[in-house]
Amino acid sequence: MAVGETPVTLVGTVLSDLSTRKVGNGHHVASFWVRSHERRRDKETAEWVDGRQLTARVTCWRRLAESAGDSLVKGDPVIVFGRLYTREYTHDGQSKSLLEVEAYAIGPNLSRCGAVVRRKGRPEQPVPLWEENGEGEVSRALSPGEGMNAA
Repeated sequence: MAVGETPVTLVGTVLSDLSTRKVGNGHHVASFWVRSHERRRDKETAEWVDGRQLTARVTCWRRLAESAGDSLVKGDPVIVFGRLYTREYTHDGQSKSLLEVEAYAIGPNLSRCGAVVRRKGRPEQPVPLWEENGEGEVSRALSPGEGMNAA
């Protein structure tokens, strides 16, 4: 990161369909909106209520843009890490601004969903199997080639 950048980690939900395209130099770019809102417990009613919210446009480039376009859809819970800035523009003669995050990394929020990792450029790995040991404990079964003797 450059001096003076504002790093941010945004935990939220994909709010829009992803827009993906190739730009003049052949690089991919993807953009979408993310909303983050706090949930807090109201002490008087003892119920969860929505609190303040933040909406930001997320832009990502190259391989991250390709992966985001292949993986994310509206409504997905995500964690976005990148640099935060304000983009200025003019609309109908009015000067406006919006929050934008140029993402360095994007991932699913595993506290709200499950995910299977697929690595680009590598052969497909077997999906891990889970097994119960008979005493109610669940553990991951080793895939072929795993274990202490795997080289």
